[in-house]
Amino acid sequence: MSLGRHVLDFFFPPGCPVCDRPGKQPGLCAPCLSQIPPVRSPLCPVCGIPFPGQGPDHHCSRCLARRPRYAQARACAVYHGGDPDHPLARALHRYKYGRDVTLARTLGELLLTRCPVPVTHDLLVPVPLHLRRLRWRGFNQALLLTRPLAQRCGARLDPFVLARTRPTSPQVGLDEAARRRNIAGAFAVRDPAVVRRRSVLLIDDVYTTGATVEECARVLRRAGASRVDVLVLARAVLQ
Repeated sequence: MSLGRHVLDFFFPPGCPVCDRPGKQPGLCAPCLSQIPPVRSPLCPVCGIPFPGQGPDHHCSRCLARRPRYAQARACAVYHGGDPDHPLARALHRYKYGRDVTLARTLGELLLTRCPVPVTHDLLVPVPLHLRRLRWRGFNQALLLTRPLAQRCGARLDPFVLARTRPTSPQVGLDEAARRRNIAGAFAVRDPAVVRRRSVLLIDDVYTTGATVEECARVLRRAGASRVDVLVLARAVLQ
């Protein structure tokens, strides 16, 4: 870090992007981080949803009734979907809908340090945005989250594997059935040869009902991917 940066941080300490509390370094402050514990067992070995209490991992009713097209999904953190004041929910809202690209580094580092799965996949693929949404936001939030992980692990990051073929309405406020209808047929694999017989780690910012990543996994498997796993920064539990 440059001398000038040290001087600026001394007189103008960087604020936490959630609560604005001054800190010694950029990023989430210790009190906010303490409210974002890692996801722990017991959880569903397929979709990764955590269960209250103690005990062994076991399949959730949703995965027993309808097995997802991905092999497993894991999240770095969890929060209640009905709690907009949770530090991670506030940071993600500011990042995505406030179009605050400065949060990409903080949230990308959180995904990197909390990553609960070994990254041994052939390809890292961020969930794409439709061009209309990309123009409005100015960046693909999933792509920026993925970059620190790809750099640290030396994995191949390919943001062009998937294409969003049509615009969709925001998923916020839709129930599970409506989310699946909204996202159905919205993705395509640009070149099946790129994914054929390869393992893919699909990365997104938030998993709520899983409709988006399941549709992505479906088209990746149909294109010949040998395995698709899912990694998200946050799991928003709707209960």
